[in-house]
Order: sequence, then structure tokens, then C-alpha cells
Amino acid sequence: MISGKSNQWFIRTATFADLDAVKSIADAHRHELGFVILPSLREQIERGQMLVAMDRDEIVGFVDYHHRRDGQITLYHIAVEPEARTRGIGRALLDTLLQVARQAGSTRIVLKCPVDLQANQFYGQYGFQLVETLNGRKRALNEWVLEIEVAGT
Repeated sequence: MISGKSNQWFIRTATFADLDAVKSIADAHRHELGFVILPSLREQIERGQMLVAMDRDEIVGFVDYHHRRDGQITLYHIAVEPEARTRGIGRALLDTLLQVARQAGSTRIVLKCPVDLQANQFYGQYGFQLVETLNGRKRALNEWVLEIEVAGT
């Protein structure tokens, strides 16, 4: 898929062998992601709707998503280990998801992010558009949308 500048890290589709490492990352990012349950992660891997960032033989980040029948991809969770940040891994996870979306003929990627997180700045810089702020169960959420251009338009 996508490799890093140093070719020490790359993005690939997750397998069941990755489940424990992904769950560990999700648990370490509970403040940002909320409580992510193991069966949910297992289901995303089973559906082929999770990507992992590998640094040599270690998982340092992941993104899971759902491809809807109406052409929308909903990004559920994205996280990168703190020691692996600022190396372009989060951007590479989104770039790979965008490739997946285009190959599937998707028209947009949608996500919700708590308003108090720095990740909102990351999404805006990536090209997502803030469409609204919603009342969440525990805190307000920004809804971000990335419209995907169809080839030839």
C-alpha cells in the first residue's frame, strides 16, 4: 500500500493476528476514541474494513471504517501511537483510506470528532470540511466530510 519515506513503515489491511495490538492502541486512546469493544474490532477486520500502520514488525496505528451501500465511508476510529506521530503515519492512513474509497466508487468520507481534540485541526488540514457540531452523549462532536472527486470530473 503506502510506505514511509524511510521505508521502515507501511500501511496494510489488518488481519486477525493484529487484533490484540489494535485493541491495545484503542485502549491507550480511550480519551479520544471512547471505549472500543473487541468484538467491534474483530468484525471490522472480518469485513476487511481496517488498515494498520506497521513500523517494521510492530503496529503503530490503525483506522477502521464502514463502507455503506450509498457510497459513503464512515471513519469510526483512527489512532497513532504517540512515539510514531509527526512521521506522516496518520496522513498515510487517511491517504490509504482515500485510495480504498476511490477504488470502491465512494463519494465521501464522514467522521465525527469530539470538539476538544487536536485531531480536528488535522482533519481540517487534510481537506475535510466541518459541516456541523452535534450534541454527543458525553461531549460535543464535530462532523467532518471529505468529498471524493470522481475521476474525469
